[in-house]
Amino acid sequence: MSDPFSGPLADALIVTALLMTALMATAVVLTRDPARQAIVLSGYGMVLGVLFLILQAPDVAMSQIGVGTVVVPLIVVLALHATRRHRKGGDTGEDDTSGTTGRAGRAAASGDGGGAPGGDPR
Repeated sequence: MSDPFSGPLADALIVTALLMTALMATAVVLTRDPARQAIVLSGYGMVLGVLFLILQAPDVAMSQIGVGTVVVPLIVVLALHATRRHRKGGDTGEDDTSGTTGRAGRAAASGDGGGAPGGDPR
């Protein structure tokens, strides 16, 4: 009995999947806007998962689809949102010459003791 995953049709399917993977990888690299790049990255994760499925690695395919299609693009979008929110609200344009940042830096700069009990948690 012959193997159903061999022959010219299976080879054509593998070559097509490899070409789609290369095309999607190129699309991810050439996409300039980070938000759109996260969407294209999600598509690339899906195509890569399909490639793994065609290459008879269903466990790797499921992991790739879960992580590469959902988790990584979600983390990228959340990081973009946090960065934009920080830039919009936190950037005053003043030069910080004290060399300290964050809550401890603000406390040291204001001289309030840096978070004394019962103090302002901001």
